[in-house]
Amino acid sequence: MQLDTPASSFSSDSVVDAAAPRSIAVRNGLLLLGLLTGVALYALWNVPWAGLAPSQMWVTTQGGAWLAVAMALLVQVPLWVGMAVTDWRAPRLWAGTAVLALVIAVMGGWAISGLSASGAERDGTLLCLAVALSLWWFVALAWFQAWLEPGEGHIPYRRLFVRAWNNALVLALAALCVNLVWGVLGLWAALFALLGVPLFAELFSHPLFVYLCSGTLSGLGLWIARTQERPIQMARQTLLALGRMLLPLMAWVIVLFVAALALTGLETLWATRFAAGLLMGVLLVHIWLVNAVYQDGSAPQGPYGRWVLLLVHASLVCMVVLAALACVAVGLRVVQYGWTAQRVWAAAGAGLLALYAAGYGWAAVRHWKAPQSTGWLAPISPVNRALSLVLLALLLALQTPVLDPQRISADSQLQRLLSGQQALTLEHVNALRFDHGRYGADALATLAQAPVARSEEAQAWVQTVQKRSTRSPEPDEPAASEEVSLATAQQRIPVAGNSPAPAPDWWQFVMDQAASGEHWASTCLWKDADCTVLSGDWDQDGQTDHLLCDLNDGVYAQCALTARAPHRVGMAAGAASPWAMESRLRWPMHADRVATAAMDTALRAGQLEVVTSRWPQWQLQVTNEEGKPQTAVGQLER
Repeated sequence: MQLDTPASSFSSDSVVDAAAPRSIAVRNGLLLLGLLTGVALYALWNVPWAGLAPSQMWVTTQGGAWLAVAMALLVQVPLWVGMAVTDWRAPRLWAGTAVLALVIAVMGGWAISGLSASGAERDGTLLCLAVALSLWWFVALAWFQAWLEPGEGHIPYRRLFVRAWNNALVLALAALCVNLVWGVLGLWAALFALLGVPLFAELFSHPLFVYLCSGTLSGLGLWIARTQERPIQMARQTLLALGRMLLPLMAWVIVLFVAALALTGLETLWATRFAAGLLMGVLLVHIWLVNAVYQDGSAPQGPYGRWVLLLVHASLVCMVVLAALACVAVGLRVVQYGWTAQRVWAAAGAGLLALYAAGYGWAAVRHWKAPQSTGWLAPISPVNRALSLVLLALLLALQTPVLDPQRISADSQLQRLLSGQQALTLEHVNALRFDHGRYGADALATLAQAPVARSEEAQAWVQTVQKRSTRSPEPDEPAASEEVSLATAQQRIPVAGNSPAPAPDWWQFVMDQAASGEHWASTCLWKDADCTVLSGDWDQDGQTDHLLCDLNDGVYAQCALTARAPHRVGMAAGAASPWAMESRLRWPMHADRVATAAMDTALRAGQLEVVTSRWPQWQLQVTNEEGKPQTAVGQLER
């Protein structure tokens, strides 16, 4: 099996030669660039700014976002220059670098302004920003490098193909060089530490040394990786050969799956609740394998025999089915629960993959109709070129007002609440305020004026959430001096669907625990509490037990298990409460807020089932070293 078709090997070699930094000035410049990057990163994370240490700025929503964007500029811009430079005096190099810096500033600035306007949690916003910037950087880099090369005005597809594959390998090799050197330094420090000489361990772990050494090593790694033309080419050919081997297997899997769908139907697929993500993952892998075999598109015919080629072409047509199913899966979730920022990103990804699938399917059909008129799957190269530019534009739109996912999701969720499609609860008011960035506050203000939120309870929810600066309630939010009566406590803690109401002494026990500062009890007596109590004899001792569940967190329910202490049953009036808080019960955390809401609804309805363990606990009566009896309990590991 050949690693490359003869027609594709010529373009690969020629492009690699043109990309290598050959002058001493360029190589020394890479080392200096890495060193300066290390200095800048050290200053960013260790020098106080505006009187605040970076660690203090990071814990604030806006300060941490500015640090993240500054880090993106200090990492991606020098790396962009280091990957593309062949002449430090080339005007195109600095023009393209200025465009990259502008893109990072625009995307990052929009994200930061949204965080500062809403006070929302930043982690999800910064994660989306990091993904968008990384993809934009990698895709744009191949175009930028090809544009820097001398030659005809039109950029040939073979340049983009080699650039994209080589860039991934150069980055991997540079990272390997940096880690290997740090590994040697770690062994150096450990050896001298064995002799009682901690000097090197202290030196190598000092922040200034870490940043300067890592920056210099990164420049050295790029120097080595970009000048090792033959190893990079061999590594690329090895990966392409591996893709050529795996493509028929993947094609068979896709064709078989589509055929099986005709027999099993789609209900099982939709029941998984992660069909869209899985289908998009399959499409991404298949696109990668197809491009590994297609390479630069110069091969006049496919690299397989007739029947294997037929299977590959059939899989390209079946990609359209998978892409359509992924789009439908995302669409169903939108119809059922409205838009969220995650679903906007999922829809963008599914739509882009659908365009790839349509282009690749058309390439297969066209080759079937006229196999000798053009090269093998010739339309793939223009499809890849066009959709790579679409991807750049789409990423920029998703991180700017054009297609801001938070704007789309805020409008969608607000309309669902206004139309009555979604019942108004405190959790949904909280989500409307803090899940949609800069648009959350405006959406909540609109909701407050709507007829659906005219009730006293709804107005109390809106006012409470509008006063918050974070999603979670402030520690001093409830009035500490508020006296809660028995009737008020029973009003704020509704009894779950089919559960019997607790006895009056249980209510008094909860009130006493709240007065003594027990958080599990006091939170359920707050004005904006969202709690419920479930009852049952779960330990089968003839006494009713109670689960007091706080559903106000919005992530997962937290329940306190209370039961009558056996030795206190039948105690005289005025004695200590016969009730005790036995333990806490936490349900699994759900990132999916739909699942969280469904779990809360089930708890309110009292739909609680007790599952008895198949195996019991085992115990032994033993005597410890002090001569006292002790019980040893054995439990099965889960």
